Amino acid sequence: MRIVIVEDEAAIREGMVKLLHQINPQYEVVGKANDGQSGYELIRSVRPDLIIVDIRMPDMNGLAMIRKLQEEQIRCKVLVISAYSEFEYAREAIELGIINYLLKPLKIAELKRALEKVDEEIRRDQHKEYGFSLENIFMGCINGQLKPDAYFHEQTRGKYGFTVQEPAELLMVWLGKGYEQQKDLAKELLEHVADHTVKFAANIRELKGWDMLLMILYRQHAGESQYTYFSKSVVPMLCDNLKKPLVCVWRRMDHLLDASRVIPEMKKELEWNLCFPDRALICKRVIQKQQIVPIKYPLELEDRAKKALREKNWEDLVSCYERLYDHLVHENHLPSQIKESLIRFNWSLVTSQKDKKEESELGIQKILQRIASADTWNQIETDMSEFMTFLDYSEPKTEEPSVSELIQRAKVLIRKYYNQGITLEETARKLFVSEEYLSAQFKKETGSTFTETVRKYRIEKVKELLVETHLKMNQISELAGYSDPKYMSRVFKEEVGMLPTEYRKEIQ
Repeated sequence: MRIVIVEDEAAIREGMVKLLHQINPQYEVVGKANDGQSGYELIRSVRPDLIIVDIRMPDMNGLAMIRKLQEEQIRCKVLVISAYSEFEYAREAIELGIINYLLKPLKIAELKRALEKVDEEIRRDQHKEYGFSLENIFMGCINGQLKPDAYFHEQTRGKYGFTVQEPAELLMVWLGKGYEQQKDLAKELLEHVADHTVKFAANIRELKGWDMLLMILYRQHAGESQYTYFSKSVVPMLCDNLKKPLVCVWRRMDHLLDASRVIPEMKKELEWNLCFPDRALICKRVIQKQQIVPIKYPLELEDRAKKALREKNWEDLVSCYERLYDHLVHENHLPSQIKESLIRFNWSLVTSQKDKKEESELGIQKILQRIASADTWNQIETDMSEFMTFLDYSEPKTEEPSVSELIQRAKVLIRKYYNQGITLEETARKLFVSEEYLSAQFKKETGSTFTETVRKYRIEKVKELLVETHLKMNQISELAGYSDPKYMSRVFKEEVGMLPTEYRKEIQ
């Protein structure tokens, strides 16, 4: 409780300060004044919870000061202390709403009871002002600012049927860089879940600073955990309707009031997404059951990757990274060890190159720092895509300058694997980018889609085989990457305007 003392006698004023501290060390005297006018100015400035004021003082008496403050809508609790018991003073004090009126000389027991009464009034007013709204209750639990007492618990139980001392469960839905685009849909889906059950009540909060939504499950039926239901039904539904990145973390709390401590712990558990399968609901209890195996760093694979980099063998370098990823997720490892191994592997390739520019090294260090703090493979893939641009592995450029290095590499892969059923998904994975990004860039830079380009290479291969060989249609189809000769003939006619057999006769 913050207190201002307005008393013209210095001895009483200073004695009151010491006495207040003895009664309750948490009472804080935030200011003192020796007359009504200076007290008025002080109170306007510091806005205390309680004013302890004498009545008779020079310039402006205590009651006049209180009246002036009330006229300006400055509301504080008031405890009047006076050596005068005249009825007129008491009547005026009552008119001003002052019910705490003590006579000098003070008795410590009376002062203590009066202060405790005021303290209780202040807390009740604060609770009333707080409104006991669910919004404020849950936000108070989340930010750790809620300090409930018996009265608070009584009110929340009576109004909402629960208290913050009861068990609760949390679902954290992390949306990463897609938070702003997907939060409304995610919130709508979670609200739909809450609206269609009687087993629990839920409150959904937006934690913008952490790019996540938090679903608080409370007033649960017979204290039953909802983990199984959310793991098997709710999280898969979210994954079906939301785009990546999307990570869900679960935690049960003994008390809802523990939320401010538990939420940061859940945030740290996000990185276990690197070890769990897609669509999994990460849970501390499940994490603790994991049989963790230390990572054996693949030195042989590192040497092979360095060789591929020296020889500018992009395909083999990609193969090394694919094997590295398989190695990192083959067994249960700590997320931190996975990221440390990947960083070490990347840095070994960087240091194996000569004549790296200082700005390149700074850029690489920033990428590796982001990998160290990554929580999802999606984040790591994005960082790896940027990292690969710093490696000197590129073949001599034959494409037009307007085509980026990414699209050049994509075309190299198409030329090499077009007859083996290469897909956009596989190519994006080899290039460490998302399918959506590669598809958009391919169309933007070449004017054709990825599929159209693959089909072009296949048709050119069919033409070559029709002219230069005497192979049958089923053989040509297989060599060009078509599993069905009839389908190949139909596509060929759409592109060339005639069937393969007609094309062969015309050319010959």
